Amino acid sequence: MCTRSTDSYWIGAGVYTSGDLLVDNELRQFVADAKAYAQKNGKDNALAEFNNPNGSFMKGDRYVFAYDYNGTVLAWPYQPGQIGVNRLNATDPMGAHHVQAMLAGAQNGTALVDYYTVNPATNTTELKISYVTDVDGTWMLGAGRYMEPGPAVLRA
Repeated sequence: MCTRSTDSYWIGAGVYTSGDLLVDNELRQFVADAKAYAQKNGKDNALAEFNNPNGSFMKGDRYVFAYDYNGTVLAWPYQPGQIGVNRLNATDPMGAHHVQAMLAGAQNGTALVDYYTVNPATNTTELKISYVTDVDGTWMLGAGRYMEPGPAVLRA
């Protein structure tokens, strides 16, 4: 005999898709341009530009962030108080160790990482898909796109 303590329940559904459909070419190019800028201008100059709220790597809710491989924040223009803070063990609201996932992915070249974070344009917590890349074996950078609630349009 099965008993229930409540009459409420939920049903969910999802779809698996290729990561290539979640991150557009514009985002990949944005990250590639940031990496090229860092390689051409040096780490210090690149980080100054990435942290500049009026810089060329700020486009609305799209911005470059960077970490060293110990988990220390190097660039986060919307959170300047976090520069120099080690976030290796940080988790998103769902408990995911997203910083560790980004670091591991970048150490393998490039990766897509999904996590929940506050969108600076809306000040609400949203799903974010970030594309990350290694710069020179000592630090990584990335940028992401926020997935707004509602139907998603995936491009083939």
